[in-house]
Amino acid sequence: MTVPAVVDLDHLEPGLRAWVESLATSGPVLLRRDGQTIGTITYSSAVLEGTIVPAPATKHSDLREGTKVLATTMRLSSPARDLLRQSFGLDWVILDFHDAPDTADVVLTCAHSPQLTHRWTLLFPHAQIIVTEILDPEFDLDMPGPVGRLLDAGAHAYLPPKPLEQVAKNVQLYLAGRAHGALGSSPPATHQLDS
Repeated sequence: MTVPAVVDLDHLEPGLRAWVESLATSGPVLLRRDGQTIGTITYSSAVLEGTIVPAPATKHSDLREGTKVLATTMRLSSPARDLLRQSFGLDWVILDFHDAPDTADVVLTCAHSPQLTHRWTLLFPHAQIIVTEILDPEFDLDMPGPVGRLLDAGAHAYLPPKPLEQVAKNVQLYLAGRAHGALGSSPPATHQLDS
């Protein structure tokens, strides 16, 4: 694979820089030598351009008072979404994020990049963003994240970030089998999170 040459516009003299930048709007440029065309220079933008078109508003005026909306960002089959809906109960409506209103209460997502996670905060400004990992062979769902991969690699527990004194306390509680908020693969703790 040929690596393209790089021209840093900041290092060109102003006249040449203006000419190179004009290639973006002028279309292809033919290169000639001795009256013969020897090549073409074309411009291809590395910046995504376009217009953001908002999705059609989803109407949920038929929701019961007190009903909460949970938007999922992962692909779920209809049976998987139905089970999730049943598991949350009647006070919840479970929707794919494409169909959810921007007033959703919760966004359930797998571990992604910080940029994608931030996107959920922009699309759903009032929602709590909850990151989860899912392993459900019945629905052919295997959505691990960094914590699950570390546990699969041999780590015994994951303790959430805390100040140093609390870290020491949490490690001691975990080792004593009374950890709260610890995720583990095969630790001795008896009070584990189920997720």
